[in-house]
Amino acid sequence: MKNILFYWIMVLLFTCLFAYPEPGYTQHKETKQYPVQEIRDGIYLIGAFGCNIAVSEGSDGLLIVDSGREESAETLDSVLFSSFKLPVRYVLNTHNHYDHAGGNEKFSKDGAIIAGHSNCRKQMSKEWSVPEIVGIQYPTIPPYPEAALPKICFTDSLSLHFNGETIHAYHCPCAHSDADVVYHFKNANVVHAGDFFLSNGYPIIDNFHGGSFKGIIHAIDLVLSICNDQTIIIPGHGELSDREGLLEYRSNLAETGKRIEKLFNEGKTLEEVLEANPARSLFSGNPSWLPPKLFVYGVYRDLSKN
Repeated sequence: MKNILFYWIMVLLFTCLFAYPEPGYTQHKETKQYPVQEIRDGIYLIGAFGCNIAVSEGSDGLLIVDSGREESAETLDSVLFSSFKLPVRYVLNTHNHYDHAGGNEKFSKDGAIIAGHSNCRKQMSKEWSVPEIVGIQYPTIPPYPEAALPKICFTDSLSLHFNGETIHAYHCPCAHSDADVVYHFKNANVVHAGDFFLSNGYPIIDNFHGGSFKGIIHAIDLVLSICNDQTIIIPGHGELSDREGLLEYRSNLAETGKRIEKLFNEGKTLEEVLEANPARSLFSGNPSWLPPKLFVYGVYRDLSKN
């Protein structure tokens, strides 16, 4: 009888231990699967929910840059709570694309304030769609509900003071899209660049919503102007980078742009330019995450409009 009683006491004890972890316990199952990387004191990176998400942690709570995909929002929220035990107070959008702003509604309904460029709100308020591009079809995204839209909007720049950090936001007109914003955590010396910089390959130019090749080059130059050799640069996708990495990236894009322009000026059709593969031999050893032909198409379409 004593053995049976001891057995059930032990079952109850282990059930309590695993079902109700003590405060401060952070080994949540999502955290194991989706690592949270501290890149500077109080600044973290989570890269598993559709894009690179920056997190500022401190006495004011949490501030995140981008919210990832809609279908990942619940898991992202679980990972954030498990890791920090703090509420998300602000969500800053780098632009409006669904893999960066899809989680807005979830965090907004939980009390977070969404901020972004005025064009971000404008684009999210209507259907987002593009035609098939070189054999690739993107999903059509219906207008977002009001809860998902940025409540704080700006046109050129904005400064926020949160967790003892000064965060400068800069609009980059006509870059990856017409809503691109760079966020500079000045004290930590960290920059989130969004999707005009992908450390794992060529960016997409959303020509259908204000994006342009020249705008991407100008946006990169803006980031270079506020960086030094110690700056950590968070790309929209891919591994962390720095000023040297961004300089190399700019050089590769510029060289590819020259190759495309040369072929365009020779009267080559888009199909002929794609066949010539002007993106060859660049990003060697670091294959492009996205098909380079998407970038080639974007630059060619830019030239066709001029």
